[in-house]
Amino acid sequence: MKRVAKLSSNTTAAQTRRDESLRALQAELRGGAADAFLITHLPHVRYLSGFTGSNGWLLVRQRSAILLTDPRYREQVQNEVTGMRTIIVAGTTLTQGLIDNDLLRNIGMLGFETAHLSYSTVANLKKVLRPIRLIPIHAAVEELRQEKYPDEIRSIQQAIACSETVWHEVLELLRPGITEIEIAAEITCRQRLYGADGDSFDPIVLFGKRSSLVHGQPSRALLRSGQAVLMDFGCRIEGYCSDITRTVFFGNAPAKLRRVYDIVREAQELGRSSVCAGMPCSEIDSIVRGHITDAGFGDHFEHGLGHGIGLEVHEQPLLSWRNDTLLEPGMVVTIEPGVYIPGVGGVRIEDDVIITTDGAESLTSLPRELMEL
Repeated sequence: MKRVAKLSSNTTAAQTRRDESLRALQAELRGGAADAFLITHLPHVRYLSGFTGSNGWLLVRQRSAILLTDPRYREQVQNEVTGMRTIIVAGTTLTQGLIDNDLLRNIGMLGFETAHLSYSTVANLKKVLRPIRLIPIHAAVEELRQEKYPDEIRSIQQAIACSETVWHEVLELLRPGITEIEIAAEITCRQRLYGADGDSFDPIVLFGKRSSLVHGQPSRALLRSGQAVLMDFGCRIEGYCSDITRTVFFGNAPAKLRRVYDIVREAQELGRSSVCAGMPCSEIDSIVRGHITDAGFGDHFEHGLGHGIGLEVHEQPLLSWRNDTLLEPGMVVTIEPGVYIPGVGGVRIEDDVIITTDGAESLTSLPRELMEL
């Protein structure tokens, strides 16, 4: 789904982005995809309308769009949403609001987001909206969101800068006896104090052998000398996410993890220097995975190389051996190889990069060399 050239002011740029994206969806509808498209995934509702509340549906018709929400957001909608009709649905469901406000008149085919509506919700919609035919639409908004506009990139850069500032401060807090949970709490608190909306996800902080847990949860484990410290965290600013991982060592790094660190750092550098527009996601994953496999640790790299970031911390495109999507300029993705050895520990290095016409630019500036604190 193609869009017109992107503009680069600030508040007006966000509205321009929303207008252009809506027009792209409406063109798809007029091309025969459906008579209207019901958008229920809240990040997509926000992307297309500006509404940041926790309950809202967006009905996109071929030449108009209507936002439905409940009375809690009456004032918020007035402040956030322009250029489309808004309806406050009181005392009933948003589904009933579609019916009561006669919003589906002359709609024979209603598209819905296949990845974001449960089976029970779809079954209920089929029942109460009969004889309207429900049409599954796959990844329409996800495709629009892959390439970032300048205002989105600025917000991601601000989120990265916030997280990087906190990372430098948190290193100063590492001391014998501090717990993973305490460091995770400091990350969350300090990101908020520096202006973040909140965490992109719950921070991952793992010490020693626990660093082999790819997405382990912080515990009350105590920090001791000679341990790896893996920190994977990010924040949201204006809704847009950062996602950064660094692994450092408190004291001298164990010999085996020192070797692992060098391999992961080389692989990550190879990924950042090799990724470019026009390359299939599966190819860049293969390049980096091949380096780790050749070093003898392929069986210990068991996740994809990276993913897109934006309003969600994990979004398209996925840098995976299973995904042949071509990378395009303006996509913002993570490059995050890792090696995880149970009983020993793990190393992951993750940067956020933007795909350009001639390669990629790292938006993350934290050091990547081995650090022994």
